[in-house]
Amino acid sequence: MAEKILEVKDLVVEFRTDRGRVTAVNGVNFDVHKGKTIGVVGESGSGKSVSALSIMRLIPNPPGEITGGKILYRGEDLLAKPIEDMRAIRGNKIAMIFQEPMTSLNPVFTVGNQIEEVLKLHQPELTKAQRLEKSIEQLKLVGIPSPDKRINEYPHQMSGGMRQRVMIAMSLACEPDILIADEPTTALDVTIQAQILELMKKLQTELGMGIIMITHDLGVVAETCDDVAVMYCGQIVERADVKTLFASPKHPYTKGLIESIPSFDSTLGKKRDRLPTIEGMVPSLFDLPSGCNFQDRCKFVDDKCRGSQGDPQLEEAASGHSVRCFHPLNA
Repeated sequence: MAEKILEVKDLVVEFRTDRGRVTAVNGVNFDVHKGKTIGVVGESGSGKSVSALSIMRLIPNPPGEITGGKILYRGEDLLAKPIEDMRAIRGNKIAMIFQEPMTSLNPVFTVGNQIEEVLKLHQPELTKAQRLEKSIEQLKLVGIPSPDKRINEYPHQMSGGMRQRVMIAMSLACEPDILIADEPTTALDVTIQAQILELMKKLQTELGMGIIMITHDLGVVAETCDDVAVMYCGQIVERADVKTLFASPKHPYTKGLIESIPSFDSTLGKKRDRLPTIEGMVPSLFDLPSGCNFQDRCKFVDDKCRGSQGDPQLEEAASGHSVRCFHPLNA
């Protein structure tokens, strides 16, 4: 068993709004192991990115607030640490790649300046010449051609794929234990997407870091992840290793997500079957139903699901396979 380097325990995050307080993340639990990737999947608004930002202690307060739980990095609770200690951890021990590199990179500084800034903050013992040399090495590491020339370019002079590679180079500059990748390939075409994912797998093998892959793309999960946590309305509704989850989903929501993936057969020129969809909409966090949050979209719903016996809990349905459902599926 790989070394456990991060534990998220019973995480609760709330936001204050004009309509009152709303719980965006409610009792989330998962672990990150050295050299392994856990995928966190779900529809937009399910709490994936909020969970990731909580690990980094980047939830804007106000309006957001982490009101419960623990985030243990090598046994130490990050939520109990002073902000100065967190600054030393961010980008150093735990790094993050954001969704859109064009908005994450500073447009008025060269990419070299921005990588050097990370090194200056976390490795102050390096001289300016050493920082420059290491910055060029980082660009070379992520496969950017002519790194000694590209290091003097500005973000707008690079393609989307190159900018995302720069973001990865920045995040890996200090060789972190954990990399949080929040939709790292969303804005990229499929060819560049495959290159970025392959690059991340290669670097993970070389550096031995744990990765949290946040995505709504189950194809990315199948390709890159070892374990998967499926989120819905701020809760994890199913958690298992990737092979088990795809072969035998236990929650109707997970099964619906998997069935809605376009199959390879649909491209063969034959009559195309209509893709299955999950009917209905994600309920508002201000008006969640009593009982199971998925009840209005589930074909197996009954009185038990509607709250006659309380809310379903995340329970182990098989070894290493947990599900939050009163009627877990058999296949």
